[in-house]
Amino acid sequence: MTSSSSGPDQPECQPEHQPEYQPQYQAQYQAQYQGPPRPAEAPPSQILPPEVFPPQAYLPLPSGPPAPRGGRGKKIIAGAAVLAVLAGGAVAAYAYTVLASSGVQPEKVLPATTVAFAKLDLDPAAGQKIAAYRLSAKFPAVAKGAPNIDAEKNTLLSAVFGDGSDFDYTTEIKPWLGDRIAVAAVPDADSEAGLDPVLAVAYTNKAKMEAALSKAARTEKDLGYVTTDGYVLISDSQRHAEAVLAGVRRGALAGVEHYRSDLKSLHGDQLAVGWADTAAVVAALKAGSGSAATEQLDQLQKLDGLAETKARIILGAHASADYLEISAASHGAGTGATPLGRTPVNGTLAKLAADTSAALEVTGLGDSLSQAWTGASATLGLQEQFEGLIEETGLQLPGDLAALFGADATLSARLPKGADGDPEIAAQVSTTDADRAVRLVGSVVAPFGLPADSVHAQRTADGYLVSNSASYDPRARPGAGTLGADPTFQKAVPGSAGASLIAYVNLGGILDSDPQASAKDKADWKHLGAFGMSVVPTSDGTRMTIRLTTR
Repeated sequence: MTSSSSGPDQPECQPEHQPEYQPQYQAQYQAQYQGPPRPAEAPPSQILPPEVFPPQAYLPLPSGPPAPRGGRGKKIIAGAAVLAVLAGGAVAAYAYTVLASSGVQPEKVLPATTVAFAKLDLDPAAGQKIAAYRLSAKFPAVAKGAPNIDAEKNTLLSAVFGDGSDFDYTTEIKPWLGDRIAVAAVPDADSEAGLDPVLAVAYTNKAKMEAALSKAARTEKDLGYVTTDGYVLISDSQRHAEAVLAGVRRGALAGVEHYRSDLKSLHGDQLAVGWADTAAVVAALKAGSGSAATEQLDQLQKLDGLAETKARIILGAHASADYLEISAASHGAGTGATPLGRTPVNGTLAKLAADTSAALEVTGLGDSLSQAWTGASATLGLQEQFEGLIEETGLQLPGDLAALFGADATLSARLPKGADGDPEIAAQVSTTDADRAVRLVGSVVAPFGLPADSVHAQRTADGYLVSNSASYDPRARPGAGTLGADPTFQKAVPGSAGASLIAYVNLGGILDSDPQASAKDKADWKHLGAFGMSVVPTSDGTRMTIRLTTR
């Protein structure tokens, strides 16, 4: 196998210990000292967190009374002022170098025909670097094994490139490995699979990269690579790698409007991104399977339902100083057949007591389960398989599923404060057949070994409430705080009013009340906040947000 480096390749990068000269600083200083006066720039403390650059590190302040005018004192003050300005400028320049994201993003070196793509950015924008630093600083027990971003990067990438291979990561991979990696699937009608796999890796030293991959090519027959714009594109053959590069020259994924708009919908810079056009993936698989074995046809038939959605899905990871967020969105999705999560919740969860430990609210569960039962019974014969259970409980399926789970269902739990006591659990269901549901509750739990008096059901204004304790009512008392107004909940589940599904766990509160948690555990995780998830229907799909917060 031979390697190819044709195409618009960038000059070889210098090693990390030889930073590239930044000519913009010369113009900045000339304008500052030779041009007209201008407003002072923000000090580095507004760029980097004070833990990294405390004020005293870049602004030496004189102590004691000011020196008299003229003479040696004036010269000392003037000299100190010049040194302070120079020091501040040097630190600002260093801060810019440290924080500024640089280099080409992977989507610029992948073809516009790419149908699935995922990237990891270890050199993100300044805001993400600061946020990740501050977030990790709150959990020193977790971060102590990786004291800086380089150590974290090496730990991660050594697992990707070192384990299970003939490479020595430290000597053969690390010397040339850059800060951005992506994997992609590119359609290829001439391929039996229909898709060519591509690994895009940024490199910092072209000669060392080619030496490592040339070594691999001597033993790996299914490997080919090309280079472009500071990246090496690796595929399962040299022909596929060169075809990918030819596609990049015709147009890059970064210029595709669908991808650009989907990426923009994630709101803000991302540490990692995943994207797929499901209909295009299925079409590529079908196009490539014309010569495949007969047994693959059944798998393609199962993909038809996925292709009908015509959805594009994007996923991103975003860091803030006090939370880590995973967000996903679907665009161009069809309406589908299931009513699950189609309408916003009715607010039952938000009206729970503020001391609720965990809660889940979802809409359309009753109708969704009824439809699922009808479909599965016809194909799998569930009615016959569960005939004994159905007779014992007196269930009339599928209608009773809609009565029991209703249009809006909320499950909640409250943990005891001390070592004594069991968790209190309750469910509130909005249903049009609450009387039937209340009568069924006791018979439904009996086959699972629970006595009928272990659950307590009562009618509510729009349905029923059932709990494992007669004294537990999860609803907030008049005048008391509600979960929806609790700051911990609001941070974990922003914009919950329009959601069709909400999940919440007060992790910090559970840790505080856990009698079995050691003092060390509580100290290590004292900043742990809450877990939150929401699913919001949109005009062309769905948006899901998952947050892990700190306190």
